[in-house]
Amino acid sequence: MPKIAEIEYTPNPNAVKFVLKEPVTSGFPKAFRDQEMAEHDGLAKGLFAVEHVLSVFMQDKFITVTKDDGVGWTELLPKLAPPIRQAPSVAGQAAETGAEGESSRLVAESTDPHGIGGYGAVA
Repeated sequence: MPKIAEIEYTPNPNAVKFVLKEPVTSGFPKAFRDQEMAEHDGLAKGLFAVEHVLSVFMQDKFITVTKDDGVGWTELLPKLAPPIRQAPSVAGQAAETGAEGESSRLVAESTDPHGIGGYGAVA
């Protein structure tokens, strides 16, 4: 279960970065621009279940969530914390399955490997 170490505001007022104590991904970053893309990732799916979430980006020990203008961070942050805290860490997943899951591999392979060019499509 990833624990939140800190929350950092970004230059984008509609995005925050959750710095975690445990990794939620390994290798390539995972980027989800909508709920449909997040269908096969439990953590991303849980974050999109929170109203007003527009996109989710994950890499190693951080998650960046972007929201719409319909809500402030004071109201939204407490709703985003439970899905993050309930998600298994990469170390926990590897112990259970012996390797990173197939759907995670597909997401990772389809996203921008440099994490700078936007969002990839899930295969």
